[in-house]
Amino acid sequence: MIKRILYSLFVIVMLCQACVSQGTVYASNDMFQLSAPRLNVSAIFFESYTTLTINIDLANSIVKYSLDGSAVNQNSKVYNTPLKLTESVVVKAKVFHPDYLESEEVQIEVVKIANKSAIKDIVLSTKPNDRYPGSGSEGLMNLTKGSAQFGGDKQWMGFQTDSISAILKLDKKLEISKVILSTLTNQSNWIFAPGKIEVFHDGKLVGIGTYPKSDKETSNNATFLSVPLVKGTYDQLKVVVYPLKEIPEWHQGKGTSPWVFIDEIIIQ
Repeated sequence: MIKRILYSLFVIVMLCQACVSQGTVYASNDMFQLSAPRLNVSAIFFESYTTLTINIDLANSIVKYSLDGSAVNQNSKVYNTPLKLTESVVVKAKVFHPDYLESEEVQIEVVKIANKSAIKDIVLSTKPNDRYPGSGSEGLMNLTKGSAQFGGDKQWMGFQTDSISAILKLDKKLEISKVILSTLTNQSNWIFAPGKIEVFHDGKLVGIGTYPKSDKETSNNATFLSVPLVKGTYDQLKVVVYPLKEIPEWHQGKGTSPWVFIDEIIIQ
C-alpha cells in the first residue's frame, strides 16, 4: 500500500516537472526582440548621389525609416527598394514584425560634397598622439571615412589635448557656407565628440558651433559636426576644435581628459 502511494506521488511530481519544462520551452514570441537592420551606403561622402540598402535577418519583417532625423515609429515610411540619396541626410531605421518586439533603432549619416577639390592643403598646428597619427594632413581631405575599428585604421587622427588647430588653405577664393568635421564617438573607449568648434578668417571669428550633447551617453557612431559661417568668400580658414574639458561624471573615466578622433574636414 505504502509503495503504491509513493509511486503515485512520484508520477505526479514527474508530470508537474514536465508541465513546467514545457512552459519554459514554448515562451511567447513577443518576448524576443528583432535584430537591428544593417545600413549600407555606396559612399559616405558623395558629389551627386549615394545608394542606401537595408538588410534584415528575419523573413516577413518590415523595415521602416526616416530621412529627417526623427525617431522611427509605426507611421514611418516602409523600405522596399534601395534609396537614392542626393543630399546630406541622417537615415534612421528599425525592423517590425507582428510576432516579435521591434528592433533597436540604428542610423547612418551621409554628406554631400559641394567643393571636392577646394582644399589645397591642411596645416595642423596640433600634433596627434603618437598612438593614433593617422596619415597626415592628406588623410583629412581624401574623403575616405574611417571605420569603427579605429585602432588599426590609419584614417583616424587621435588627440588628447585642450585644443586642436588646423589651417585650411583653399585653391582659390570661394563662397563657403559651412565647415564640417567628421569625428568618432566611442565612449566605451573614452572617445567623445568635441564640445565646441570655432572658425577664423584673418584673425576674425566667422563661425562657431557648440555641441551640448557631446557629454551625454550615446551609442558608438560616426559624428558629423557642422559649423555655419558668416556669408562671404574665403581663401583660408583656421579651425580650432575644443574637446570636452573632462569626461563627464556618469562615465568610469570621469574627471580625466577625453580623446577626440578626426578623419575628415570638409567645406561646403
